[in-house]
Amino acid sequence: MTRDSRYSTTRRTALKTTLGAATLSLTVAGCLSNDPDAADFRIGAPWKPTRDPLDGGTLLRRLGITEALVSVDHDATPAPGLATDWERVDERRWRFDLREGVTFHDGTSLDASATVASLRRTADATAFTDVPIDAIEAEDETAVVVETETPFAPLPAHLSRDEAVILSPDAIGDDGSIEDPVGTGPFALESFRSGAEIRSVRHDEYHGREPSLESVRYEVVEDDQTRRMKLESGELEMARILPQETVDPLESDGDIDIHVYEVPRIRFLTFDTTSAPFDDRRVRRAVHRAIDREAIAESILEGLDEPAVGPFSSAITDWANPDLDADAHAADPERARSLLSDAGWTTGSSDVRTRDGEELAVEFLTYDARSLPLIAEAMQDHLAAVGIDVDVTTVEYSSMVDRVSQGSFDGYLTSWGTFSYPDPDRLAQLFHSTDAALHHGYENDRVDDLLEEGRELTDREARRERYHEVQSIVLEDAPIAVLTNFTNVVATAAGVDGYEPHPTESRYGLESITVGEE
Repeated sequence: MTRDSRYSTTRRTALKTTLGAATLSLTVAGCLSNDPDAADFRIGAPWKPTRDPLDGGTLLRRLGITEALVSVDHDATPAPGLATDWERVDERRWRFDLREGVTFHDGTSLDASATVASLRRTADATAFTDVPIDAIEAEDETAVVVETETPFAPLPAHLSRDEAVILSPDAIGDDGSIEDPVGTGPFALESFRSGAEIRSVRHDEYHGREPSLESVRYEVVEDDQTRRMKLESGELEMARILPQETVDPLESDGDIDIHVYEVPRIRFLTFDTTSAPFDDRRVRRAVHRAIDREAIAESILEGLDEPAVGPFSSAITDWANPDLDADAHAADPERARSLLSDAGWTTGSSDVRTRDGEELAVEFLTYDARSLPLIAEAMQDHLAAVGIDVDVTTVEYSSMVDRVSQGSFDGYLTSWGTFSYPDPDRLAQLFHSTDAALHHGYENDRVDDLLEEGRELTDREARRERYHEVQSIVLEDAPIAVLTNFTNVVATAAGVDGYEPHPTESRYGLESITVGEE
């Protein structure tokens, strides 16, 4: 098993694919397989694919079908992609130099005109309302200029987002719709079954490293145990997002390699800060101090996921504030009881605290993924010990979103990627009073000012100081209670070489994978 490693060395059977005649064959230890699907490099994961990058088309990027102007390197920083370089021309204008010799999967050459058309579609989309792009123009055939309404330092990082991938002009319909996503990546889309499957083939005109794999099949396998069994039976070469409890048994299987690595995702509880009881910071802080994160990490998460204190992990990015003191915010039931008493919630004959004749009873919503229901039950016990009665309601994710968006909740337990693009501007979507995507209703003028200043400044150290201060303030104000960091568990069949987990999950790196004979 590799933990926090870049890749593990594995072995499998050799692939042999004949695409021109539309036939697929596989040599397995000298014998031919009759299963045409066996020639694919087969990936199983719970995520359902969509065609449009603006409508959850994340998988297209991860599977190497689409690419953006800006990539993300293994240090979780912006790196050259379809743009080889960029510069801030003045406070509001950025120039991006396009990579030469890039061909879309339909044979069209990447140039400034195609890039502008694709980026304008992105900039007009709801997903990019938080990015103040004012104009996108071609400077010449090899460069694009993007102008923002206000100075905006994180623009390159935002242009690394999945929504900002560059598509062929012919892939975009007159109404802006996407029927077949035609990108520039190392693999080209061959077939697509909405919500079920993606098949792709090697793009022989790829501008970068030529993939060894000739074809890939991504299959939606929602059930965790089914993904595991398909891997063990040889129906998959890669099974993604496996539960923590599968690590030990799979580690003992000599035909399977396990990759365990931290990704920028947190589990956290969001409070409704606009209504009782969580409009009182003391009550939010009490919940924060009542929760035993260490116990949750060890008992529920198999010791693989670490307790978290802030939204960013220092193991992934230096934008994380290193001065956040985990010990000062660790579980302390006595401190939690004191905070509740200060807020007027007192003990009596009942185990549940009361104030003015009203019990301290709340409802936490969550959904069935990433061990969240089990964590909610553990929190229920932790909070009961300090006098808070918690009712846990597990619903479908969409139902939870509907309820919290209407303000009908006390708290909700969820999981979020906090570095989906490599810039701390992501904190605005967590904590800004008007830009936040969370429904906590939290308002802090100092936090807003710091986030807005961080967007405008050029100097990295000056930006870092502001984002570090934001992290300190919100830890004290506690509009959310961060619980744990998140570890991905990915298993690959023996024979798979070169898989290198990406720290921000922006791509699977299929172009680096080889499959050899045992």
